[in-house]
Amino acid sequence: MNNSKVVVHNTKQAINMRDILPVLIFVGLVGVLSIFNPSFLSAQSFKSIMLQVSAIGVIAFGALVTIISGGIDFTSGYGVAMIGMVAAFFYNIPAANESFTVFTAASILCGLLLGLVNGFIISIWKILPFIATLATMTVCQGVSLAIGNGAMTLFTNDTMKWLGQGYLFNLIPVSFIVFLMMSVLTHVLLTKTRFGVYCYAIGGNEDSARFMGVNIKLYKLLAYIFAGFCTAIGSILTVSKISMTTPSIYGTILMDGIAATVIGGTSMTGGKGKVLNTAIGALIIVVIGMALAYLNIQAEMQKVFKGGVILLAVCIDAYYEKVTKE
Repeated sequence: MNNSKVVVHNTKQAINMRDILPVLIFVGLVGVLSIFNPSFLSAQSFKSIMLQVSAIGVIAFGALVTIISGGIDFTSGYGVAMIGMVAAFFYNIPAANESFTVFTAASILCGLLLGLVNGFIISIWKILPFIATLATMTVCQGVSLAIGNGAMTLFTNDTMKWLGQGYLFNLIPVSFIVFLMMSVLTHVLLTKTRFGVYCYAIGGNEDSARFMGVNIKLYKLLAYIFAGFCTAIGSILTVSKISMTTPSIYGTILMDGIAATVIGGTSMTGGKGKVLNTAIGALIIVVIGMALAYLNIQAEMQKVFKGGVILLAVCIDAYYEKVTKE
């Protein structure tokens, strides 16, 4: 009896640490940076953090939903580039008159189609998510290079500049407001709807969810469609921020998005994850990037460091999974 109480106590402690650890890491990073660089606590630094976290955070929310449902999506990186190139093609059509509405609609429709294709291959054809999204990732890369021969498009639309570079009250980036709206939407979907309940159930134990009558194919499909939608919003924010699109704008957004979810305590085995922790994970990724830049670390070595952070987060996740199962 006493042993069972100890196990329950350890399990609860591990779960609590999974929630608290991202906050502790973020506070610790901010504290260390502020010591070595006092100007880090300036309003300008926080503006930069909010501006950088917007697209990464939105992409991370898409990754969060697919991972919770027991899958993974590797298309968000090249997907951002492909969606930007497709939307730019329609934006440049004379009849579109360089309309931001046309650009946004084309981006969202392309993102939804990408999610639909991924979801169909994974849920209907039952291809492993890892393999399926690696294949579609390559397709995205090819499409982004093929459209307009990969030519760069510059945007002068005032609404687009306002979305990507504008501030409310000269303090809060407009793109950060979009990030907050997407965080609320994702939180509501995961905690207040049947979709969210079933995603957690499928990721936690797919066989049990099927036994309970959950339509596994439908909700897996919806999870990837939502991820495609997040990729589209992330692409819009990225393109609006730099006022241009090329096949290479994806940068490290895929790695950063997945890293944010893992650092935020999302279980890679599925069934566990929270929006708030993922948002904090995205903030951590941005702050780490700022710290590495401050230390003049080469871009190549920054990738090595971020890869190590992901590996460490996965190891911590594996430890928590072991503790909770004992």
